[in-house]
Amino acid sequence: MGSDPVIEAMADLLTDVPHVMFCVKDANGLYVAVNQAFADRAGRATPADVIGWRASDLFPPELAASYEQQDAHLVATGRPLRNQLELILRPDGSIGWYVTSKTLLGASTAPTAIASVSVDLRTPADAGSANTGVAAAVAYARAHPTEQLTVSDLAGAAALSVPQLERAIKRAIGLSAKQLLLRLRLEEAIVRLRTTDAPLGQIANECGYYDQSAFTRQFKKVVRMSPGAYRATLARR
Repeated sequence: MGSDPVIEAMADLLTDVPHVMFCVKDANGLYVAVNQAFADRAGRATPADVIGWRASDLFPPELAASYEQQDAHLVATGRPLRNQLELILRPDGSIGWYVTSKTLLGASTAPTAIASVSVDLRTPADAGSANTGVAAAVAYARAHPTEQLTVSDLAGAAALSVPQLERAIKRAIGLSAKQLLLRLRLEEAIVRLRTTDAPLGQIANECGYYDQSAFTRQFKKVVRMSPGAYRATLARR
């Protein structure tokens, strides 16, 4: 795929935009354009260090496979991926929540590339927001990681009705209240996987999952690898 002035302009536009990752892959799965935020996530110093490589060259096997499956589905169906909530692992093993969109570039009958934009959901609530209701709901959820919390529990902690809380969370974070609960429960589980040697069943219980099987299913659905594989990935760093 030769140099494309539109792709180059997009990459240049997003070069230094904080918390926004941009990339374009050619029909063979090789990266042809990325911004600095993407290079940072891939553990490379500059965007140039990513060009010409595949996802499997840069990311853990389980994650690379999930990205490639996503791309294959996009090519097969021709339907763009819109606003998918994803948990992305940074090179140091820490976590980041992103909303990802992907689309095909080129003719619909012969797509030449896939463009992807992922926005980091670092939010006012995560950083001590002035939105006291959302901040109170987040603080309450983080203070009760072992409980099976409901949206009504969060609304009570925020002194808001359920509809008010839903609107406030959507406006501040871009998530539903249920997605926020999932996010916080998984964050707690990942912290424990990173910082303790506790058995998976114990972590599942302590983070509010019904059992280890439910924990593993939900973890794999969002993180694209099992809790055990994630812990093994950390051990290899």
